[in-house]
Amino acid sequence: MYTAKPRTNGYGYKGILHYPETSTHSDLVKGLRAARNLHLRVAGESGLTTADELLYPEAFAYFQDIVSYLAIGARSVEDQQHRFVSSGVDCPVGMKNPTNGNPDTLFYSIFAAQHGHKFIYRDREVKSSGNPLAHAIIRGYENIMGEYVPNYQYEQLLKIGERYRKQKLKNPFIICDVNHANSGKDYSREPMIIYDVLESRRRSEEIRMIVRGVMIESFIEAGRQEISGTVYGKSVTDGCLGWNETEELLHYIAEHV
Repeated sequence: MYTAKPRTNGYGYKGILHYPETSTHSDLVKGLRAARNLHLRVAGESGLTTADELLYPEAFAYFQDIVSYLAIGARSVEDQQHRFVSSGVDCPVGMKNPTNGNPDTLFYSIFAAQHGHKFIYRDREVKSSGNPLAHAIIRGYENIMGEYVPNYQYEQLLKIGERYRKQKLKNPFIICDVNHANSGKDYSREPMIIYDVLESRRRSEEIRMIVRGVMIESFIEAGRQEISGTVYGKSVTDGCLGWNETEELLHYIAEHV
């Protein structure tokens, strides 16, 4: 669940952490409570622990007892503090490739997160021991021409596995983000990309071992609407698959892994 949403230019809906009651009035104290209560409600009703993006490292202390997976966004993956904090948390952390697709940036981030550091966190000097479960999330990228370039294909997955071996990193895991630049920001293509990833896992034992999951943009109603929209359960950020399509897709995945 993304309770805080990064914005490329700083404007737009920033998630329940910023706007717990309306889309126009920001209240971060109420937002922290609302985001925590949302995580607790999901855990209580589903029996599943939750995941979120580590957008604000200092806010993680409010969720660390209930969140079991963290993602570092494409715009945060180069940030030193995100890398340091990732090295000290006790859950898996997925590092997204940056928006320009540079694999060096991605693997420098994984390397940093898998090793220990001494740094300042919440006004304290702290020491981390490294997070061996830091891994790659591939989400495609934009080239210098502004074109979307996917990186979930068979050959790309093998290259990422090779890079893991070259740098001798632990636990060479990959999560495939099937939206963003991988889908050209067309949420309706998410199922087709998953079919492709599952076929790659079927064809290659190496890919089957390293591709450990997919990240799907999903909500109640399909598509997206502007912040002024009135359709309950429809995204006001990125376009999403609807509930019925997601359920069908999850059943397909379960049958083919």
